Amino acid sequence: MNQEKIGNFIASCRKEQGMTQVQFAEKLGITNKSVSKWETGRCLPDASLFKDICLLLNISLNELFAGERIAAENNEQKFEENLISITTEYQKRDYRVITSAYVFITIIIVSIAINISVGGAWLKGSPVMANFLLSLLCIISWFFFSKLTQEHNSFQKASFVISTIVFITSLAAFILDFLDIDSYITLIVGLPCEILFYGLRIFLNRMPIYAFAALLSLFNLLYTRKNIRRLTAK
Repeated sequence: MNQEKIGNFIASCRKEQGMTQVQFAEKLGITNKSVSKWETGRCLPDASLFKDICLLLNISLNELFAGERIAAENNEQKFEENLISITTEYQKRDYRVITSAYVFITIIIVSIAINISVGGAWLKGSPVMANFLLSLLCIISWFFFSKLTQEHNSFQKASFVISTIVFITSLAAFILDFLDIDSYITLIVGLPCEILFYGLRIFLNRMPIYAFAALLSLFNLLYTRKNIRRLTAK
């Protein structure tokens, strides 16, 4: 599907109906920023809004996907073209989702293996630049994994579980370290954080790393929870 063409078509039909972006958005129960993104071709409307958009703009779903008015005699042909286009788009999206998942898992496994190898069984060694780069790569890949899979409920749930584990253990380890509890216990509790963000110890002590990991995982936890609720509500 041509997002730019569809966006221009939505804008044109909206103007034909005498509605501003704000009025159109209010009728759909969304923000005018979302409408602006559609009309500039930056993204497509959510599938749950297709029916209401067609009703408000007095167009068919086939015309919405085609991004143009369709004569009655061409309706069947355009329907087939749109069906092929939608199928292709979903195949590409699934490929991106699966690829990002494999890349994320591979990075995590490699990072854990190298961090344990360099740091020793209890990460008591001195981290090197490779560990730091791997920690950064984990953070970046984690973000992109959550972003690219935001329409995939099972992957969002997986990211939510990972975020929850890292948040709880990092927060607990931070509190234990702050209270100056036995470092051995703190290390065991904060082991997921230690393994994933071991490379940050080049520049930071354990306590700020625990705090950073807790904040990062909390942000991702809230982000994935919002996506899961939205996907479940569809």
